[in-house]
Amino acid sequence: MAIERHVPVAEQVAILLHGRIADGTYAPGDRLPSEAELADELAVSRGTVRSALAVLATAGLIVRRQGDGTYVTGVMSAERSLMHVMWEFTRAIELSGHVPSIRVVSLQQRPATEKEAAALNIGLGEQVLSVLRVIHADERPAFLSTNVHPANLFTQAIDQLDGSIEMRRFLQRYCNREIVCGDMDVSAAMPSAEVRDALSLGANVPVLLVESVFYDADGRPLVLSTSYYGGDKLSFHDVRRSYPWAKTR
Repeated sequence: MAIERHVPVAEQVAILLHGRIADGTYAPGDRLPSEAELADELAVSRGTVRSALAVLATAGLIVRRQGDGTYVTGVMSAERSLMHVMWEFTRAIELSGHVPSIRVVSLQQRPATEKEAAALNIGLGEQVLSVLRVIHADERPAFLSTNVHPANLFTQAIDQLDGSIEMRRFLQRYCNREIVCGDMDVSAAMPSAEVRDALSLGANVPVLLVESVFYDADGRPLVLSTSYYGGDKLSFHDVRRSYPWAKTR
């Protein structure tokens, strides 16, 4: 494994191990190599491996058994999990055999609403950055997504931000923050006229509504995401976990 130092090493290790689980190198029920073995193989510290394993455990892909080792869970198609889809729309589209693209509808700074302030643990009226995007599959609209971030996370001016990159890399690039886990509510909904127009839907066509809050390793909310899926081309299953800092909305 060639380590790229401009990307957090623990994240690279987590991605590598995630890939091995997704492609079946580590199958459900398999015992992973020890932290020491992985550290030697990848030429990284045991602490780095431990951090990477913590990310995979949070995602529900592995389970640690005291005194026995670390095992892969029964989640085979890790990359198709709903939690993964919610921060990797373009990857989900690619995995379904389609070509993704992103159109930024708006990117603006404004005061937080009551709901946004509660979800992001900020004061009512504090500034947030709101990014509204349509994600296409083969040039057909599939997702309409609004991501709302605390504005104080960002160190660059709004006109320097590229809203066309997916959310995880957006936070890495402009906030130096990593998504570790999230809290998610999923429901069917009848879309508003705005949602119908953005997704090119007919009247009386329901959509999948997903409301999520994503957190960093310290439990700080990074984004409130409200997403509508109105297509029929993608497939994924759900992997959900509860977190002590997650709020009920």
